[in-house]
Amino acid sequence: MDELGAAKTSVISTAAVMALYLSTWLLTGSVAAFSELAHTSVDAIGVAATYFAIRASRKPPDLEHPYGHYKADALGGLIGSIVVLIAAALVAFEGAEKLIRWEAYSPDLFAVFAVAGAVAIDVNRVRVLKRFAHSKALSADALHFTTDVFASGGVLAVFLLGLVLERAAPAYFDLIAPAVDVAAAAAIAAIFTSLSLKLLRSAAVELLDYSPPQLRDEVRALAQSVEGVVSVKDVRLRKAGSVYHGEATIEVRRGLSVEEAHEIADAVEERLRRRLGGYVVVHVEPAPLPKPPDCCDVVLVAPDKALVYVYSRDCKACFPGYDVERIYRVK
Repeated sequence: MDELGAAKTSVISTAAVMALYLSTWLLTGSVAAFSELAHTSVDAIGVAATYFAIRASRKPPDLEHPYGHYKADALGGLIGSIVVLIAAALVAFEGAEKLIRWEAYSPDLFAVFAVAGAVAIDVNRVRVLKRFAHSKALSADALHFTTDVFASGGVLAVFLLGLVLERAAPAYFDLIAPAVDVAAAAAIAAIFTSLSLKLLRSAAVELLDYSPPQLRDEVRALAQSVEGVVSVKDVRLRKAGSVYHGEATIEVRRGLSVEEAHEIADAVEERLRRRLGGYVVVHVEPAPLPKPPDCCDVVLVAPDKALVYVYSRDCKACFPGYDVERIYRVK
């Protein structure tokens, strides 16, 4: 199974969980079940966005999208996160209405089995998605549905508690059932609101072309490690889905032929492309002449050889990377 197959599995799982929670809510009237139904309905948008994002990201670059379609993933995450927040608001409204009416839910044995089935489906889905840790979209879904397992466990606990209390102490059940139901719904809503805010921030940051400083430092070090690179002046990165596109400016020794400089740039591009996964462009500049102190003058006689006129025996000028010939003379 590849990434697209895993995304399809997640879509089918979401449809099954939606059907289970819809029947549970219609049967019991529980606001906790409604919160999970609203959550799962939003999940349907999220998993659909993940599926289309993964499919779109496989499209080759074209004239209108020369860097590919990787950002479809971030756009889908942004939309899904906003819809999750809307769903949380709906759950809060339903919970408030339930408290005002002080209406108990109707625990039912079928609801217990339905929610248990939803938990089993989500556990299997997480197991499948965790196989693709290299995919940002599927890894995010795995984390998301792991929290769903715990949320569904909360709903299951509400129904089991309701079954026990309804039979053992019906009057006490009528007294506390609305509060327990709404408390569970509020906890579930709080969990996926928190998660959606994190995903919203992550998607927005990616769309704004944020690049982690530690990754820039790593890329700079990789470029610097290529033979022939004197220094790395500038590194720019931008995230697109699961890859980064990059631009770098390197300095090479003066006097190199175009072919020699091009070979060095190609080596840098290949090394960075293996690390980043996206497109990499390297600009080449000649390294500046060594700047001598007042006690000497420098004449470059070859790309890697310098003639240094030294005017004082105390002059300790050093020129790394150059074969230096020193001539002492009076200035």
